[in-house]
Amino acid sequence: MSRDDFKKVTTDVLPKRVGYLCSNPDCRKSTIGANDVPDKSTSIGIAAHITAASPGGPRFDETLTTEQRTHIDNGIWLCSNCATLIDKDEKKYSIKLLNDWKLQAEQESIKKLKGDLHVKKAEAPFLEADLIWTNGGRYNQGYSVNNPKQEIDGRTVYDVSNHPLIYWEIEWKFNFIIYNNSSFPAINVSVESIGNEHFTYIDKLNKVNNIPSLQNIDLIAKYSLFMEGTGAEADEIMKHRIPEKFNALVLRLNYLDQNREEHITLLKFVDGELINEKLNH
Repeated sequence: MSRDDFKKVTTDVLPKRVGYLCSNPDCRKSTIGANDVPDKSTSIGIAAHITAASPGGPRFDETLTTEQRTHIDNGIWLCSNCATLIDKDEKKYSIKLLNDWKLQAEQESIKKLKGDLHVKKAEAPFLEADLIWTNGGRYNQGYSVNNPKQEIDGRTVYDVSNHPLIYWEIEWKFNFIIYNNSSFPAINVSVESIGNEHFTYIDKLNKVNNIPSLQNIDLIAKYSLFMEGTGAEADEIMKHRIPEKFNALVLRLNYLDQNREEHITLLKFVDGELINEKLNH
């Protein structure tokens, strides 16, 4: 008995009915694309038989006529890998299962065509950060030349007896914690400062790195500013655990998923609160 192969019209229509995607719901690989030759395309799709085209083949049904065996109802569009897979385990990949695949793939294709189906984005990592104050201080860098002056024994001296003006260095120290709040690893994470204000110091990440799912890394960050004023004025600035100038500090977390697609989380401070925003890329 010869093979009951599909007619060309059937092999042409089958892939179009599923948008040239593999009908296996766990695959959905595109089966057509560009070729190196400009006027050609490359196809990795196969019009597979649900019941075999000849005796001895997977899921062969001897009760079918040649017309039924070559009908489009007996065909399913698969990528070459899945077409091989279903024929190696015909018990697992039953006639009913393949018909369910076919129906589901065609229904999804109709919904996409109508705009009713929102295609699910590939799963990806999502990094978020938190900034935790650890300690800080103010450090006397010398008396200001703007303190009152007086003459003593023919010498000009500064009067620093009453609330003197001092050049202060004010420093904040933080733990900058990057969390991977997803089920997927984040690869080659980098921190980029893109605002008008910047940390004085932040630990550098290795160029090649990764944050596994639901884990985090801790970095040390520091920020310093210099001011002229009294100790009380310096203390007033220091009482803010997050410096007011951080409203101009903007950070960008860059990272890759396992497919080497880039992802970005933008970090901004609003009234002392760190806001995480995942950007679509």
